[in-house]
Amino acid sequence: MRRLAGQILLWQSLVSLGLAALVAAAADGASGRSTLAGGLIGLIANLFMTLAALRPTHHAGLALGRLLVGQFVKVLLTVAMFVAVAQRKDVVWPALIAGYIATLLVFWAVPVLQGPRSPPRSRARP
Repeated sequence: MRRLAGQILLWQSLVSLGLAALVAAAADGASGRSTLAGGLIGLIANLFMTLAALRPTHHAGLALGRLLVGQFVKVLLTVAMFVAVAQRKDVVWPALIAGYIATLLVFWAVPVLQGPRSPPRSRARP
């Protein structure tokens, strides 16, 4: 689980940097910075959640509590970072949202692509 979480964070970093560079080259510096800011919002929130949820514990109830609190704080961090970025005058909102959405897509794509390569359970095995 920790390995998968690390891979997700690594790919979120790489996709955020790559997309920001691509947008900066295709559009302008402000769009590239906005894309990077959106990616960082998703990355930082997921990093906090990962650190909160994957701390070792001896009780399932405590693990569930950490997961719930971590998710709540992740949402608060995300909202706070969007509010902080919104204070800037040079934000390019479509680029910011694209950078953020890219981190969400990576969060779902990495586990799917890294998952086991077995036939679906509904299909009979030979």
